[in-house]
Amino acid sequence: MRRHPLDLFSLISGLLVLGFAFAYLVGAYTDYRLDARLAFPLLLVGLGAAGLAGALVAQRRSDRALEEPREG
Repeated sequence: MRRHPLDLFSLISGLLVLGFAFAYLVGAYTDYRLDARLAFPLLLVGLGAAGLAGALVAQRRSDRALEEPREG
């Protein structure tokens, strides 16, 4: 099975969604509550940071691919 490159945006997005799901699950069984007025902006900031990180990694990969000497 061939390895594929890491998709950083998808990884961080998935971890963010799991984190918020965990926070709401904990809130259902304890007195801790995640305020929805805080959760939505945090989710947007996290997705923006994930998009930026994914774009930077993709740019670095494309720059590295251009620098490699071609065989043949």
